[in-house]
Amino acid sequence: MLYRSGCNLESSAIKFIENKETITLFSAYLKLDELKSINQSKKINRIIVRWEIRDLCLKVSDIELYDYCLDNNITLYRNTRIHLKAFWNNAQDVLFGSANVTGRGLGEKGKYNFELNGIVQDIGYEDISYFNEIIINSEYVTSSLFDEIKNLVDQTELPTINYPKLKTKRNKEDYFLLSNLPMTKTIDELYEGYYTPGNLNIDEINYVSHDVALYKIPKGLDKSDFHKYIQTTFNSHPFIIALKEHIKSSPRQSLNYGSVVRWIQENTTTVPTPRAWEIKQDIIVNILYTWICDLDDEFEWHTPNYSQIISYRPNKN
Repeated sequence: MLYRSGCNLESSAIKFIENKETITLFSAYLKLDELKSINQSKKINRIIVRWEIRDLCLKVSDIELYDYCLDNNITLYRNTRIHLKAFWNNAQDVLFGSANVTGRGLGEKGKYNFELNGIVQDIGYEDISYFNEIIINSEYVTSSLFDEIKNLVDQTELPTINYPKLKTKRNKEDYFLLSNLPMTKTIDELYEGYYTPGNLNIDEINYVSHDVALYKIPKGLDKSDFHKYIQTTFNSHPFIIALKEHIKSSPRQSLNYGSVVRWIQENTTTVPTPRAWEIKQDIIVNILYTWICDLDDEFEWHTPNYSQIISYRPNKN
């Protein structure tokens, strides 16, 4: 099982620690508040942290960790080559992944990072040797070493640098990636997969999870609310708005299959998707036809003379 930020990341670490006799913790960055949150069972008995002087000056790691380790009988090591993040039970079980033991990492606090951890329960000789190699090549933080580190931190004056900020946000181009097309064939199939994901095969999992993420579908909707939510979200998507406007503005207010394919090719950027666009263009266009016509009563599609036509019919009702 995978443990995800915003869902079960911190709780997985707490449970893993509680169910083991002892834990060795490897974490490049480590904040004391988060360590206290996950170590309430007091099973962590050894910590290896990076503790670069820069890390401590910038406060991405807490120098107060040293006193906590003394008070809780935890052996503290320093290794400036550490980048891994792992909880090892000193036997064959390890919880590991991308999350540092910090508020925004493992703790999922505030605007937390996107992190992913997992558990392996049968590591062997080579893996255990790797952990032991790291520990052996780390330096034990004695009181004299701590004093030296603390003095360096206290004596270091950091320059004030105002870095420009550039937030992650969706731009117009992002809405015109092929990955912004729905991948599930029908709305009903999407709902069934959303409602009972345990019945899906691996391809269906990819399609359904893609569409749930694409349209930010909240959990726990019944079928009626689900349909209303999809109708609003899908019809307000910039790609769908642009395609429908293109259909409306065509001479007959309709487009055949080839015209739709050409418009998509001219107005999108090819990126990896759960369906292979080069192989299955017909499937993707059929999905678009179905979704547009099911979610907007002013559009319909039919197949005269084996040509798939999608049409704008504002007065059909």
